[in-house]
Amino acid sequence: MKQKPISELEQLVMNIIWTKKNSSVKDVVEALQKEKKLAYTTVATILQRLFSKGLVTRKEHKFGYIYSPKLSKEKYSRNIARTFLDKFVDSFGDIAIASFAESIDKLPGKKREYFLKLLEENDKSK
Repeated sequence: MKQKPISELEQLVMNIIWTKKNSSVKDVVEALQKEKKLAYTTVATILQRLFSKGLVTRKEHKFGYIYSPKLSKEKYSRNIARTFLDKFVDSFGDIAIASFAESIDKLPGKKREYFLKLLEENDKSK
C-alpha cells in the first residue's frame, strides 16, 4: 500500500491518536497544549485530512466525532519506509541498492544485527 507522507502537524496529531487510541478534537487540542497551541478549528481540519488520507477512522459522538487510528504506528512506518525505498530503487536502480548495502556497515552493532536478521528471515520465507 502506497502511503503518503504526512506533515509535521499531522504527525503530532497522529502521535496523540496512536497514544490515546480514541480522541475527540477537544482531547487532541488539550494534549497538544504542551507542545503547540492550535485553534480547535485547525485541529479539526488536521483530523479531517488524516481521515481523508485513511489514517484515522471516526464515529459520530454527541456533537462531533471520536477519532481512532486506522493503522498502528508500526504499520504506518513500514508503509512509509517501503514507499520511500521503492521510489529510491526505481529512481537510482543498482546504485541505490549498493549504497543501501554499504550503509548497513555504518549502523550501530545491535541495529545492524537486527537488520541482518530481518533480511535473513525474509529470505527464508521466499
